Amino acid sequence: MLEAIDHQVRGLLTRRIADLGYAPSNKELAAKLGLTLDLLEASLQRLHDAHALLLHPHTSSPWVVHPFALSPGSCWVETATRGYWANCLYCGPGMVAALKSDAVITTRLGGEGETVRYIVENGTPHEYSDVFHLSTPVAQWWDNVIFACASFQPFRTRADSDSWCARHALPKGAVLTMPALWRFASDWYGTYLEPGWRKRTPQEARDLFRRHNLTDAFWESSKSRCRTTPASAHG
Repeated sequence: MLEAIDHQVRGLLTRRIADLGYAPSNKELAAKLGLTLDLLEASLQRLHDAHALLLHPHTSSPWVVHPFALSPGSCWVETATRGYWANCLYCGPGMVAALKSDAVITTRLGGEGETVRYIVENGTPHEYSDVFHLSTPVAQWWDNVIFACASFQPFRTRADSDSWCARHALPKGAVLTMPALWRFASDWYGTYLEPGWRKRTPQEARDLFRRHNLTDAFWESSKSRCRTTPASAHG
């Protein structure tokens, strides 16, 4: 269970990544919060266990602090001042919404050979007819969140995503239009850099899903299937 300090740790860590383009050292983060290193790293472990971030295996070093990836990911998000990695095109637009900045998101269609760029200006993405396909259902995201993010990819058409699934023996999942993806990612991540960050409750996450008409079985999380809850959907 998360403690009050854990929300402060996660909030400050996310804001420092936005400022720096990388994660501060645990020692620096502990100093800014007035914590001992042991207390800071215990907090990071609780956040990891609660699926509020991902640590490198067997360490206390952050690996993914959604929407930011701290190692090369499938998306590169570039603003006027710096660039960031994101592990998928759900995190990429969410990051831009949180940064409240113009940006160019560069990725590849289906993670294959064709590069594509999505531009956001004045808080609004340019118009694109592409679609975003999520192969892994919510209940399985935190079984292996790196794999889940890798299975979320953009395509020109729904038919392209279907053939991609067949080509790579991956399940067909949910498909969002680019405007729908922007609205959803912005709603999920848009306040992540504001003071007072706290992890959503399961009910708050379900309510957010419903606001975006994400209500079919793909978006459900059953305790009988997996210990993940919607509140941990993406940190």
